[in-house]
Amino acid sequence: MYDPQSFQKWSVLAKKFFGEEFWSETMGDTEGAFSGPKVDVYHTQSEVIVLIDMPGIEDVSQVTSRVQNQTLHLKGAYRSRYPEYEAVLRERDSGAFERDIDLNVPVTTKNSSASYKKGILEIRLHRLDL
Repeated sequence: MYDPQSFQKWSVLAKKFFGEEFWSETMGDTEGAFSGPKVDVYHTQSEVIVLIDMPGIEDVSQVTSRVQNQTLHLKGAYRSRYPEYEAVLRERDSGAFERDIDLNVPVTTKNSSASYKKGILEIRLHRLDL
């Protein structure tokens, strides 16, 4: 099974061994490759807003999230829409993922909210550094 964190560790070691130029010439920019869902983090005066791309997730309750210190931890899985067929081209993410997102400020889950609309999970957390 594909493990994004193991791949990232391997990628860092390979870049150290072969050098950055080797990877950029052979594979293009590998930064962020296979790192789980794409994320944007915004700070307002009173909260942190996290937008997470999750296309194809039909039941967002299958994605778990927890906050520890200044980190939002996500865990879930992308399911293939047609698992019974052989894929001849696969560019979309599939399988399990875990992602730790640095929020850069302390937050609380008290009075937090989450919504899922059009493939984007939005999580709003209140800042504690005020």
